[in-house]
Amino acid sequence: MNIRVLGCHGSQLPNYNTTSFLIGQNVLVDAGTITSVLSIKEQMKIDYIFITHAHLDHVRDIAFLADNICYQHREKPLVIVSTKGIIDAIHRHLFNNVIWPDFSKIPSPKAPVIKFQIIKPGRTQTIGDLQVRAIDLHHVVETVGYIVEAKGKAVIFLGDTGPTEDAWQIARKTKGLKAIFVETSLPDGLKDIANITGHLTPLSLAVELKKLTEVNPEIYLYHMKPSYRETIRKEVAAIKDRRIHIIDDGQKIHI
Repeated sequence: MNIRVLGCHGSQLPNYNTTSFLIGQNVLVDAGTITSVLSIKEQMKIDYIFITHAHLDHVRDIAFLADNICYQHREKPLVIVSTKGIIDAIHRHLFNNVIWPDFSKIPSPKAPVIKFQIIKPGRTQTIGDLQVRAIDLHHVVETVGYIVEAKGKAVIFLGDTGPTEDAWQIARKTKGLKAIFVETSLPDGLKDIANITGHLTPLSLAVELKKLTEVNPEIYLYHMKPSYRETIRKEVAAIKDRRIHIIDDGQKIHI
């Protein structure tokens, strides 16, 4: 499983892109950064986007991707996959013919640029060579993570989340678990804001990782606010007995 980090930050500054992971050539997890990184040829290969939640830094580039592929006369729709609540929010607030054209009806309802597909947490869906399952998380809006499996290996992408229980229980039971991508948005000095906004700090991450008993996958940290990246890096260094990596935009990870 090859994963390309198109963006991995919790907000945007020059040289810091918002969240999006490209798996292989045709599957994305989140869509914060796509069109400023991928060529038109690469964009045309994308078939599915799995959305963790409807916040702008995770969905923004669906709009520009839809616009780009519309004028390339692509034959099959781009499929946006998430829970019903998250899809309803994206349709209502983004593709609403006010903020952006409703590409689920353009050029026609029978042959649209994008198509919405509902996934229910706990149910596995086969996408090409991948098996994907959504899991519920704890954030300020409806949010899910995704377990992605291929050839006996599994990776978990935890979207924005504060402390949670179910996700770690599921992780402990996931066969072939090789890696977990988990957010650490803010430094410990902003723990009160992190609690209010449903995010993790290095200290709360350390507590969460203690729930991950019996398994020791690679831990990839993302969604840091760029202004606090170095502070977070120093605080994360205090977490022992875990293989923790802070990822960068453009990085390629082979699982």
